[in-house]
Amino acid sequence: MISNKIYLSYFMDDFTPLYGGDYGVKMTCLRSIEKGDSANTKELNFCNHAGTHIDFPNHFSVNGKVVENYDANFWIFDNPYYVEVDAIDGQIIDLTFEKINAIPNNVDFLIIKTGFSKYRNEERYWKSNPGIAPELAAKLKSRCENLRVIGMDIISLTSFENRPLGRLSHNKFLIENEILIVEDMYLDKLITQPNRIYCFPILRIGLDGSPVTIIAEV
Repeated sequence: MISNKIYLSYFMDDFTPLYGGDYGVKMTCLRSIEKGDSANTKELNFCNHAGTHIDFPNHFSVNGKVVENYDANFWIFDNPYYVEVDAIDGQIIDLTFEKINAIPNNVDFLIIKTGFSKYRNEERYWKSNPGIAPELAAKLKSRCENLRVIGMDIISLTSFENRPLGRLSHNKFLIENEILIVEDMYLDKLITQPNRIYCFPILRIGLDGSPVTIIAEV
């Protein structure tokens, strides 16, 4: 049986929302065939936490891992799983005991689908985004010892309305439990459990975070 493949990443453009209220991944034309050049060439200018992106431990720890500390095998996930949680503005999301126990023990990439992405073109997407409870990191790691990444369809694991708690959450996931974080995922087409996930960052040495292209087999 041939599996279907879908993107779980947004395409970036001038209107990509960024945490804190900025917008856009800028693209400048350096050379143009229409202007007489032999080829088209563009220059990209963007924050490394723009669009669908992953946080590495170095994002919140001077001595934390960066992108080159992960080998190629790390980026293929054979046991992904997603859970749905209804979230409202500013909510700190935790998972109930029942939801956590329903997650298979072998999960390596957990996705939390909140539906909050329907506000992605509005100010509230970054200004009133839900966040993730710091306590959830240890609960998930206890349930799924092979969990390597958690992803979500909100702009950040940190609620903009409660940034001190968000910093604690980042530390609990990235540092204490070694769970990387993917933020601002495109989950509209994810309506069934994925069979496999491929997640590829930009390979620039020293990055504390990177936009990622995520493809799911469903």
